[in-house]
Parts: sequence; C-alpha cells; structure tokens
Amino acid sequence: MKNVLTGLFLLILATACSEEEPQTITPVPFNQVTLTDGFWKNRMQTEINVTVPFSVEQSAPAVERFRRCAAFLAGGSTALPETHRFISSDLYKVMEGVSYSLMIQPNKELEEFMDRVADLITASQKDDGYLYISHICGNPDPREMGEKPYSWVVHSHELYNVGHLYEAAVAYYQATGKDKLLNVAIKSAKHVNKVFFEGGDPNYNGGKPINQAPGHEEIELALCKLYRVTNDPLYLDMAKKFLEIRGVTYRPEGEGVMAPTYAQQHAPVKEQTEAVGHAVRAAYLYTAMAQVDALTGLNDYTKALNSIWTNLVTTRMHITGGLGAVEGMEGFGAPYELPNLTAYNETCAAVANVFFNYGMYLDSGDAKFLDIAELSLFNNSLAGINLHGDRFFYVNPLEADGVRRFNHGNGGRAKWFGCACCPPNISRLILQVPGYMYAYSKDRVYLTLYGGSQTTIPLEGTRVKLEQTSAYPFDGKVRLMVQPEKGSKFSVCMRIPTWARSDEFVPGGLYPYKQPK
Repeated sequence: MKNVLTGLFLLILATACSEEEPQTITPVPFNQVTLTDGFWKNRMQTEINVTVPFSVEQSAPAVERFRRCAAFLAGGSTALPETHRFISSDLYKVMEGVSYSLMIQPNKELEEFMDRVADLITASQKDDGYLYISHICGNPDPREMGEKPYSWVVHSHELYNVGHLYEAAVAYYQATGKDKLLNVAIKSAKHVNKVFFEGGDPNYNGGKPINQAPGHEEIELALCKLYRVTNDPLYLDMAKKFLEIRGVTYRPEGEGVMAPTYAQQHAPVKEQTEAVGHAVRAAYLYTAMAQVDALTGLNDYTKALNSIWTNLVTTRMHITGGLGAVEGMEGFGAPYELPNLTAYNETCAAVANVFFNYGMYLDSGDAKFLDIAELSLFNNSLAGINLHGDRFFYVNPLEADGVRRFNHGNGGRAKWFGCACCPPNISRLILQVPGYMYAYSKDRVYLTLYGGSQTTIPLEGTRVKLEQTSAYPFDGKVRLMVQPEKGSKFSVCMRIPTWARSDEFVPGGLYPYKQPK
C-alpha cells in the first residue's frame, strides 16, 4: 500500500510540472533502460534476433567496396569498387545499429564483423583523412560526384556519408570502448574542418576554404554526437559553422533537385520559416539546429525552429506523422498538399521526424513535441518494417490501388533496396526507443514514452528506481512503481498525450476529432 500511495502522490505532483519554468532535461540512455514486457520488448527482440543480422548480410556489397578500396591503396591487384554515391552510408547505419544491439545484448560474431569492417575502413582512408571511395579509387561519376573531391558538394554525398560514419563510430566506441573507428571519424572531421573552413591544403579547392554546406544534411547532427563523446569543442563549432553558412555562401539555381529550396539552401537557417524541399534533408537540418541550440545554450535557432515546426504540423504533416507528400522530389509540397493515394512519406523522413521532435522536447521541455515524435514513431516509422523484421517499405502512402509503383503496386514489402537508406534507419531507431522513455532534471523525473520497462535515475537528492507496467499502446493504463533510495522531494511528470486530453488528435489543429469530446 505504501508504494501505491507514493505513486498516487507523485502523479498529483506531475500535473503541475508543465506550469513551471522548464529545467535542463537529460534523457536516460537506451542501454540504461530495461524493457520488461509488452510491445517494445517484443519489437526489440525481433530487431536483435532478426533485423540486425539480416542487415549485416545485406551490407556485403558495401563491405566489398571497402575491401577493394583498401587493396587499391595498398597497391594490390583488384577490380575497382563499384561507383556509388551513398552505399557506404547505408553500411555505416547498419554498423550503428549493430553497435546499439551490442550494448543491449553482446554478440561475439557481430563484434567480430564490426572489427573486420573497421579495419577495412581504416585501410581505405587517405593519410590526410579524406574518405570517399569513388574519388579515392579514381572512378567517380562526374555528374553525381564532380571531377574532383568536394567539387560537387551539392549532390556528391561526401559529407553525408562521413556523417553517418561519425554516428557509427561514436556508437561502437560507446558499446565496446574500442576506438579504431572513432579515430577514423576524428581524422576525417579534422580533415573536413581544414578543407572547408581553414584552407591550406592544395589538393582540395586549390588550398582555399570550400566554405559550402552539403546538399544532404547529416554531418551537422553527427558532429554534435562526436562533440558529446570527445568533449572537443571543435566539432560543435563545425556543426554550427555548417548551419551558419547554409543558404549564405552558396545557393543553387535551377529547378527540381537544383532548386534553392530542395536542400534548404534558399535562405539562412535563422530566417527560414517553413518546411520546404526534400523531407529527410529538412528534418535532419532541423534536428541539428535543435541539438546545436541545446548544446551551446544560445537558442540562436529557436525562433526559426518554432516557426518551421508550427508550419509543419499545421499544414504539411500527414495524420500518420509522415513527412514529404510529393513523390518526385521526396519532399514537401504546398500547404495542405496531403494526398492519400500519391503520398510519399518516406520511412527515413518519419525517423527524422522522431529525431527532430525529441530534440525540440529536450531543448524546451514542452511535451507537445513528444506527441508528434510518438505519432511518427508508431504510425509511420514502424510501418516501414514488417513484424518479422526482414521486409521493408520505402514509402508509406495512405491509400493503395495496386498499380502505382510508389503506393505498393509492386506487390508488397521489399527485401532490401538499391537505395537502402530506410531499412537501417528504422533499425537504428527501434534499438534506441528505450532511450525515449525516461528523462530527468535535478528534481524531476519525466515519463516520455510508455511501455513495460524499468530504470534507475540519478536525481540531485537521491537515486530513484522506476518500474513501469503497461500494455501501451494497446491499453492506456500505466502503473508506476517509484522507489527512491532515500527520502527526498521530487516530482514525477507523466505525459498526457494530446489525443487523450483535447479535441484534436495531435497538436496543431490540422486533425480535430469529428465529434468533439
């Protein structure tokens, strides 16, 4: 009875949490949360037992490219690696997912895979830190990659690729303490800083700083992760520089993929007010802006982010949390252009929507952002993978006619894709879901996503063990056992979703209930 009464008392306190000034909020890392039962535990086991090893198998062609590149640099006789802009990034995401799975459940074979590939990547990196296989081996497609390294940054994916490398390197270091891949990432980042912001290397752009933001955002948020694990301010400074020069030092001219809005290069990021262009690129950019704000404490992008977020949820987001309604550009259309039959809603965009909104929550403490993250997680991100864990959707329309290629007219889910960004993206997201369940500040505990789980939180006055019992999302009942190590005054803040307490499904007014409550 004592524990039940304690829980009720803390629930009453929780109702007042949102009325006070927000405190600095720290998420509980996913590997410090144990899933005990229910929906997420089942999905996690499928992820570890099926999806991760399956993804490793599918990444064999990308691994072979590194084997050939390493042999080429070593002077060996070998066929040149396949020319490809971004297949390395898919491997890096697979490796990030493997790393997360190792934090949850050690696996000797997977760790050996990581070590082998880390050796190949190390051997494929040039002495100066450059890492992009097609240019290193001298067989780039100049239309997609430029004649020389970094000569076509708007579309080459050079920085996009290494951004995903940084994320994988950080994850593997955190999982095992092994720093070989992390050292590759650090060497690469220092090279990028010199070539893009300092200059002086005659092998790149004639020694002059390139000073151009990449066409596909990713490196910005990856640099934030590199900063967190190394505490080297260089990487946070680089992330902010890439944000600050977007739409300033370079603006493309043209239509389609060369339109200035396509890669959010139409205006300085502080002046952007609407969600435009390619949906994945946009959401990665907004995630990086939120992270840089949180890490610097400067809130330079808060006004722009709030405007973009409001525009997104009130005019450009499907009811599933899907982003990017327009098929041809994989991006945002006009306000309220949200078709069902021709909707694109790429799985990667849904994953990025989760990242973006969770970052907005940590920076503000406002639970409305969690509502959007949860919506996109359950209703669009998870749609991208089957229950068995080995078949995928790239796009997620809301209506199918059995004819159109991009609304499942090809006859169901695919085993993998030539552009395989989505499968490892949803994989790495599922593995991190426990990290979205709890957060804390000096005297508050936040329950941000519900599901059977337990963790221990280090508050300022005491450590608090939490045990959550819930069949969510199939049942809204949540039972919470709160066990502080010693007597202490603190609050437990439990999120009440918008759909459960108002006349609309999610914040923003775009999806009100037909019959008000």
